[in-house]
Amino acid sequence: MPTFDEIRVDADKRQLVRKIQKAIACIAPMSVELPESLFTVGGTLIDVKTLGFKMVGLVTPDGYKFGREVSSSQIDALGYASSIREDVTAVVRSITATPLQSGQKHMSEIRMGADFSAVTQDPVTGEVVLDEPDLPINGEYRLLVIGSDGPAAAQWILGRGYGVVKLSTTGEEAWGSEGAVSSELNFSVSTDEEIGTPTRHYMGGTGALAANADLGFTLGTP
Repeated sequence: MPTFDEIRVDADKRQLVRKIQKAIACIAPMSVELPESLFTVGGTLIDVKTLGFKMVGLVTPDGYKFGREVSSSQIDALGYASSIREDVTAVVRSITATPLQSGQKHMSEIRMGADFSAVTQDPVTGEVVLDEPDLPINGEYRLLVIGSDGPAAAQWILGRGYGVVKLSTTGEEAWGSEGAVSSELNFSVSTDEEIGTPTRHYMGGTGALAANADLGFTLGTP
């Protein structure tokens, strides 16, 4: 019979504790396909720009927050204090981040819900004039967030791919002596009809491969 400490030591895997130290996010129109993998056949990371994604850039230290709010309905029965059945009725998913970079055309289009494809920049003054519409377009986009943890020899690459996201709310924008000009963006998530799921989770890298036995997934054929 194993002791409590032997069971605990066997269960506790320090190498499976993740902390995202660096992250990038990129966004694309619905015409761009969500990648099936973050890696090429040779094992290197995919080039998201070549695929058609545009970078979000610098964000606040809060990084990216992935919300998942589950709602359910319960059935009660006579003589029972606890419900006898509970079913999930809705799962509201969201992504929140506060970009720090200002002026990028694709991010301005998302923030204002507009199409600025016909807007040009003055070659003399550098001026760009953007007219924010009264009623935003609220277009749908692909969103990909990729995070890295650990050195190259034991690196973990985690990712989340969203087939359909739409800007739902924006935070206030302050022009003052403290902090960069920024505004929090909150995206709502819908199920993508092409891949049949709202969220695609990615996990890989040299660290994930070395931890195969602890992760519990069967290794595929090379």
